[in-house]
Amino acid sequence: MLTTATILVLAFAIIAGSAHARDLSPREKKDAAVQFLKSLESKDSKALKYVDPDKYIQHNLHVEDGLPGVRKLLASLPGDTKVDVVRTLADGDFVVIHTEYDFFGPKVGFDIFRFENGKIVEHWDNLEAKCQRPNASGRTRPMDPPRSRI
Repeated sequence: MLTTATILVLAFAIIAGSAHARDLSPREKKDAAVQFLKSLESKDSKALKYVDPDKYIQHNLHVEDGLPGVRKLLASLPGDTKVDVVRTLADGDFVVIHTEYDFFGPKVGFDIFRFENGKIVEHWDNLEAKCQRPNASGRTRPMDPPRSRI
């Protein structure tokens, strides 16, 4: 028969475990993904706490899966790397971020993060050199209209 103390310890363990694995709100997911990207600029590894070290899949062919791949990426970027988040969208387990980067030249980026149990488990990106002159439609990348910030 279980004692009251044992029941309390078990209840606390269940509550603590579920709080640790709780899902994040859309705002929290967006903030985590933005902090992850901003770590490319700051080289601050604290943002890696948002990455699931056991499940993280990196779909960029130039970056390894898992935290070792992210750490190598951080170490390989120049010290003057810039990350400017233009807009973020969250839908369920996914966060999409439109970003302007400057490392090895100006780029426009489109990042997708998938979350599971409050952690980033997958990342896709597409980077393209930023146009320096408007195209035939008179636009550059990103779109010329006023930009919304996070």
